Amino acid sequence: MLSEPRVERTALLRAVDRQYGLAADSIEFLPVGWTAAAYVLRVGGERYFLKLWPGGHGADAAVGRLPFVQRLGSSGFRARVAVPLPTKTGQLSARLPAGVMVLTPFLPGTTLPGWPDWPSAVLTELGRTLVELHAFEAGPVLPFRERFSVEIADELRLHLADKVVRPFRGELLDQLDRLTDLQKSARKAVAGRPGGGLVACHTDLTGDNVLVAPDGRLSVLDWDEARLAPAEQDLALLLHGEQPVSVTPLREVLKVYPRDLHPDLIGFFRLRRAVEDFTARVLRLHNDTLSPDETADALDGLDRWGAFQWRHLDETLAQLHS
Repeated sequence: MLSEPRVERTALLRAVDRQYGLAADSIEFLPVGWTAAAYVLRVGGERYFLKLWPGGHGADAAVGRLPFVQRLGSSGFRARVAVPLPTKTGQLSARLPAGVMVLTPFLPGTTLPGWPDWPSAVLTELGRTLVELHAFEAGPVLPFRERFSVEIADELRLHLADKVVRPFRGELLDQLDRLTDLQKSARKAVAGRPGGGLVACHTDLTGDNVLVAPDGRLSVLDWDEARLAPAEQDLALLLHGEQPVSVTPLREVLKVYPRDLHPDLIGFFRLRRAVEDFTARVLRLHNDTLSPDETADALDGLDRWGAFQWRHLDETLAQLHS
């Protein structure tokens, strides 16, 4: 969240002490993310990351993936992962009057600017991280599976008359039809792969969720949407950035993770992400409690992460397969 929710910090500190046995010296709000509030706690010389879903809204998907994150983090995974700390009763999350919270160690590193146009050495490390992730045997701790759903399109159609949507209506309807066509092609593509070709995927591995430490090791954040999916779902995000985006970063990753990419899978995941990001901002603008900064961010995102993305899709795909 960009704005701090109406939650007493002292109440959060008491909850952390009660649930985890940690007496924090300080708490600081971090203006990041959308559905959850983020805080940094200091306990002596240690820092912890607290994620709070106010009222518990949107927490179920994230909490359901915590056993997977715990297993991945304890497996010797190449990247650092924010493994949830257990409560005194052994739970990986805690429910309190203010909502649902998860506490993890605070991971080292910084977010580099200009995703995905990052230094070659970092992209190489990211490629090696993806190799390990996609080879990881998740087992029953990751029961979530890519279904190639386009329900988001149906939700968006309910808002075609919205004032903020009307300027995009014509091109948007064309893109929703295209998304349906790509859905059929994507399902056909995975049907021809052994076992559907599904691997453990992060599904939101963009610059905001990757920290780079001075030693070159990566920290991968926010596994709230992890699922079994085609590898293209993660790899397509290397084409998700300020448009027009270069295909060079993806090619750098493919040097250490060589594989044939199915164009319809890349197209499907790229277009669906653009429609999802557009729809999320349309729905967000229905919230009359947004701050001016949050409203401006949502309006900007309609173009930046919605329309600009689908307008450049054909150009990007042509470069990738040239």
